[in-house]
Amino acid sequence: MKKYIYSFMLVAAGATLISNSAGRGTASGQGATGAPGDGLTCASSNCHGSGGAFGAEMDIVLMKDGVEVDFYLPGEIYNMAVSVEAATGTPSRYGFQMTAVLDGANSGAGEFSDLSSNAKSLTLNGRTYLEQNGPSSTKGFTATWTAPIEGSGSVTVFASGIAANGNGGTGGDSGALGSVTLSEGDASNIKVLTADEMSFSPNPAIDVLQINTKLNQLMVYEVINVAGATVASGTVENNFIDIYNLTNGLYIVTVSGDDFIYRQKIYKR
Repeated sequence: MKKYIYSFMLVAAGATLISNSAGRGTASGQGATGAPGDGLTCASSNCHGSGGAFGAEMDIVLMKDGVEVDFYLPGEIYNMAVSVEAATGTPSRYGFQMTAVLDGANSGAGEFSDLSSNAKSLTLNGRTYLEQNGPSSTKGFTATWTAPIEGSGSVTVFASGIAANGNGGTGGDSGALGSVTLSEGDASNIKVLTADEMSFSPNPAIDVLQINTKLNQLMVYEVINVAGATVASGTVENNFIDIYNLTNGLYIVTVSGDDFIYRQKIYKR
């Protein structure tokens, strides 16, 4: 599976300070990500400036089983992380707004869940938007994204963000505007392994899981709890997965490579 990192400039949106409010969507019912049909952004209204003191940059990363990807498989669950970075200076507040859109149709793409505590979701123009849940002193925002159904085509994530000094005005703030497109992958090329081809032991396990397989290639793993949240992920080392820090209970462990995937329920005790 290929690894990609997306970093691009994002511009804060609208006349309402997204860094000092609950967000433009909440404050005025408007999308301001640059997606088709959205309202003004600071790229056009200059309310926070296109440069500012902080030289804001934003990383948007889509991850699957601990690896960053530039495509999605229909119906699969991904982790999406958004981080507003300051090239210079030290902002005291951060804000963002983001939405995922089906290319061509311009309708909402997939579903968001498991948002970080500094983010929230709302529906505008038939699409789901994420934005800050009040002024955020933390630059990172995360969510789980469930990809749309097969045949949906490419998806574009539109986003805006701002690094602000928190002085109650627009002077000295910094923001930018951008987007990233995710192509639809072909799930038919991914083989689902059987228990004869891969398994985990022991089960129940105490501290480590051993992966029993004849495959010899780069593998990544993801551990999901009964609530559907990812609690551990990374690259498999020497065919072992460390579960020592997990609380006792039931989990679903996924191991995948370039052309295969395997899932198994395990118990931690």
